[in-house]
Amino acid sequence: MAQTLPAGQGGAANGYTALVVKFTALQKAANGLLDEVEFLAQRMRRNADAATTVADLSAAAHVDPAHVAAIADVGNAFAQAVGGCKRLMSAADTMHTAAGHLRHEHQAEYGAIHAAVTASRARQAKPGFYRQT
Repeated sequence: MAQTLPAGQGGAANGYTALVVKFTALQKAANGLLDEVEFLAQRMRRNADAATTVADLSAAAHVDPAHVAAIADVGNAFAQAVGGCKRLMSAADTMHTAAGHLRHEHQAEYGAIHAAVTASRARQAKPGFYRQT
């Protein structure tokens, strides 16, 4: 999973470009988590199905009911893990969407300002210079 950059002294790492990079990294990290959790959910579903099949075959082979019940419990645990994975997938999808919206809104709000500042050859005041204290 990608790691975001720490904020520097006085917001040095929080400029327009740095924030766009951070928002993009957050969106990519959420997308990566979504992919990993989706793969995990599929694997847990296969394991749950396999445990159910083994429990059914064990019951058909007249295995001790306690063992069949234990195998069925394992299948149920895998099924519960699938439910947890689906909830985590939903959270990762929400985070991916929110990060995309945040990046878009940030670009819409500050993109033109950044373009004007970078296009100008005039030296710009540091952030907070015009702030009245």
